[in-house]
Amino acid sequence: MVMRQAGQGVERVRTRDGLSALVRRPEPPRAAAAVLFVHPANLQGSIWLPVIARLPADWACAAIDLPGHGHSPRHDAYSVESWSASCSRLLDHLGWTSVHLVGASVGAPIAAALAAQHPERADGLITVGGACLPASAAETRAFLTALAELGARALLESLVADESGPAAAETAGAGSAVEVSDNPSAQVAAIWRAAAGAYAMRYADRVGCPVLAIVGDRDESCPPGDSRAFAEATGGRLEVLRGQGHLPMSGAPAAVASLIHRHVMNRAHRGDAP
Repeated sequence: MVMRQAGQGVERVRTRDGLSALVRRPEPPRAAAAVLFVHPANLQGSIWLPVIARLPADWACAAIDLPGHGHSPRHDAYSVESWSASCSRLLDHLGWTSVHLVGASVGAPIAAALAAQHPERADGLITVGGACLPASAAETRAFLTALAELGARALLESLVADESGPAAAETAGAGSAVEVSDNPSAQVAAIWRAAAGAYAMRYADRVGCPVLAIVGDRDESCPPGDSRAFAEATGGRLEVLRGQGHLPMSGAPAAVASLIHRHVMNRAHRGDAP
């Protein structure tokens, strides 16, 4: 079901079970490539709009709102496996048999899980500031303490501002502001607990598609060394963006889009296009 226009040729789509996504379908219907974008914990699919706007118009793009986020349903508990299954259900709803998977932060292990468990659906895997290793107990305690002190929205907006990089304000001024998910503290905590234990390295030995790991050199949440280890474990490639933090899709959308484009086209030139 198409709910409303979201700008940039993007529509909001909702599945029968309420799962929501921002989708751009090219004209003519046959797409040159298809890409599924998976957002970080406690944000939403709209974070990817500045990147989608810079990709070729004949690419099909979908930015999911994971359960617990954005316009999708809320639950009492979450897991990488359930989020990955939601991504697969969205692809079924859209009729897309295979896609290039792009996951940021916890979106990386979600995308990696989908690539590992359903290799026929993964034309490629791109991580952006990927959660390649689990968060420490100290990081979880610090997050939950700050959540109790500041409240959900104040904490998340502060984190996004710190992690987006200096160019994010210009992106927001162009009408592509990063949005946090509107949730009470209990939901934010439930999402964090699921995300904190998620890590892409868990799936590295089962990922068979081409891998690109993108990371900002100032990423303190998921440091470059973690992405480097994931790239090496999967036989993939590492790209470090200078001057960027944990959310380069917000701070440097043109650079992220360029790297995604190159990775997808390199595969197409080898004769593996969908």
